[in-house]
Amino acid sequence: MTVTGDPMRLDRFLLRTTLPEGVGRRRLAAMLGAGEVRVNGRAARKGTLVRAGDEVTIVRLPTAAAPLVPTPGRLVVVYADDRLVAIDKPPGMPAVGGPTPGASVAGRLLARFPEMAAIEARRAAGLVHRLDTGTSGLLVAARRQDVHLRLRGEFTRRAVEKAYLAVVRGHLAHAGTIVQPLRRRSPNRARMIGARARDRRAWPARTDFAPLLHARDMTLVRLRMRTGVTHQLRVHLAMLGHPIVGDARYGRDGTIAGWHYLHAAALRFDALDLPRGLSTAFPAHWRALFTRLGWPASLELLTA
Repeated sequence: MTVTGDPMRLDRFLLRTTLPEGVGRRRLAAMLGAGEVRVNGRAARKGTLVRAGDEVTIVRLPTAAAPLVPTPGRLVVVYADDRLVAIDKPPGMPAVGGPTPGASVAGRLLARFPEMAAIEARRAAGLVHRLDTGTSGLLVAARRQDVHLRLRGEFTRRAVEKAYLAVVRGHLAHAGTIVQPLRRRSPNRARMIGARARDRRAWPARTDFAPLLHARDMTLVRLRMRTGVTHQLRVHLAMLGHPIVGDARYGRDGTIAGWHYLHAAALRFDALDLPRGLSTAFPAHWRALFTRLGWPASLELLTA
């Protein structure tokens, strides 16, 4: 297509003129990173300035996301009020709806809380953050648009502390902190890698870790973070040489029925008018391993 009008950043031009409904900034960023958008025949970045007369070509135009279908099913609600809902996500289930059919947390939220369709009816319902498909545990969703914007702002400002538990390979002896920016790997953008601090493609990421228990060349680790980069905990632990048990992407073994030993156990907002402490029950799908290893199946003991 030929650009007309005043000079404009490429990403803004595409969002306003060309992309199908439901294709947002995140998908567009992936397209640009993969070289699927060209200006005057050359691969372009999102900050490229386009001017009248420039030729913009999209190598592969994405299809619009299908509307999210409410899917009744089991949903473990650990907290709910008229503003927000916190649920305990099961392992192996995607948080948001995708191009392939199947159950998602967002679909089940929409079935239970239909008012969330007014927030994001195509993929995420009222969810304000994400967990990987293989990760279980605490997810928060808003019930109103104004609350959704407020909660997203809290996460963006890092005014939320998130606590996780993970079972990792090897004997992790000491507590510590990992400060390592992460970026998407090219061309395999589904995988995250470490990056230099000045890399404009990277996001800052910090993880605090502390070993709790050891047995059979495995360690139970408590993790805390305020950043929320994709795959952050999985990548940081793998970089330490202690990948999460069951993590096929960054670890040494395959997944266990589509999940790995990472659980979002608790979450705390800094703001006084928001829930100060949300937590889940002990993940039932971990119980068999803990029994074999002689570890206590109690989040109260493990996250104190």
